[in-house]
Amino acid sequence: MESYTDLQNSFGYFKQKNIGLVLSHNQLSGRIPTSLARLEPERINLSRNKLVGDAYMLFGVNKTTQQIDVSSNMLSFDLSKVYFPTSNLILLDLNHNQIYGSIPQQILAVDFLQIFNVSYNRLCGEIPQGGRLQRFDNTTYFHKCLCGSPLPSCK
Repeated sequence: MESYTDLQNSFGYFKQKNIGLVLSHNQLSGRIPTSLARLEPERINLSRNKLVGDAYMLFGVNKTTQQIDVSSNMLSFDLSKVYFPTSNLILLDLNHNQIYGSIPQQILAVDFLQIFNVSYNRLCGEIPQGGRLQRFDNTTYFHKCLCGSPLPSCK
């Protein structure tokens, strides 16, 4: 019988390319397995669980993932240190977690971002200006101490 740790580590060894990893609404708890760094599914949806810790393994400049939704968990990591897939990412939903830091300037290089939500986290600082970020309304950024368009200007 496989242990829980073995099972977690096996997620990164799926053979099929371009799969979707959809495990939302499952009451999953604990950390996201680091073995997921080996995967590049088109879609990752781990929303509405009880996941904690970092999600760094889901991100990377050269990744080809198009949709990442880890909303409504208890994830806690520094967003300013994340590098986003720049050529394919169209959906990034991080709302309702405990993510801190600031929105990195590198997000401006994401060409096709259509859905973006970082609301209800612990983010602070000015929203990077340019790119597609000002196309989203204030509900995308709501909560704590973010500032700059489309929110009120920074003081």
